[in-house]
Amino acid sequence: MASVEYYVQPPQLYRYRSLANFANLEREIDAIREGYLHCATYRNLNDPMEGLFSSSQHLRKSSRYHEIRSAISNTKAEIGICSFTEVYDHELMWAHYADQFKGICVAYNFSRLLKNLGTDVSFVRMYYNEKVPKINYTKKTPSHLAKMILSYKNYRWLYEREWRMFAVPGKAYYEDTTCITRVYLGSRMEPEHQNRVRAALKELNIKTRDMTIDKYSISFEATRRD
Repeated sequence: MASVEYYVQPPQLYRYRSLANFANLEREIDAIREGYLHCATYRNLNDPMEGLFSSSQHLRKSSRYHEIRSAISNTKAEIGICSFTEVYDHELMWAHYADQFKGICVAYNFSRLLKNLGTDVSFVRMYYNEKVPKINYTKKTPSHLAKMILSYKNYRWLYEREWRMFAVPGKAYYEDTTCITRVYLGSRMEPEHQNRVRAALKELNIKTRDMTIDKYSISFEATRRD
């Protein structure tokens, strides 16, 4: 039987964050300072199609059909999800996930992050398809099946190039702030938000980059205060 192997992992992963209000701002600063990632359950994500799946004919005819579906549904609800992407300079991502360019994008050293997170944490690169995943009659555990289902998204989300972290819902601590390599600042950030973020990150020795827009492209420059 052939095997699936992975020889490459991205050096950096990124998280777009909204700073829609002062509470959001302080929460994101606290998360960076304390070294944790917040994991939400799939029902709290923005895509209402998250977690959908179908059953094979073989499974539907099984006497354990309802038992298996119930176990999968219950397990899905107990999995925490934290979303990352491979790109920091994607305009749609800045618009959708960073409050219309008013937020930030946090860059993480992926290998360092892996070393500092707990053994109960796992990462998966999302699979994009036109159809929801189909569950067959199998001996695989509900946890395996639930994570497989939560690794699927509709192909229209392909541009996100998402990596998904699975953990217990709530805060997943990595604690070492050197896991963060830099923070990108949106071009529409409120001046007071910019100053607050820069001051907090300077204390942690984390560099920031300011967004500049040139016609239909964006780029980032080192903050002069760094």
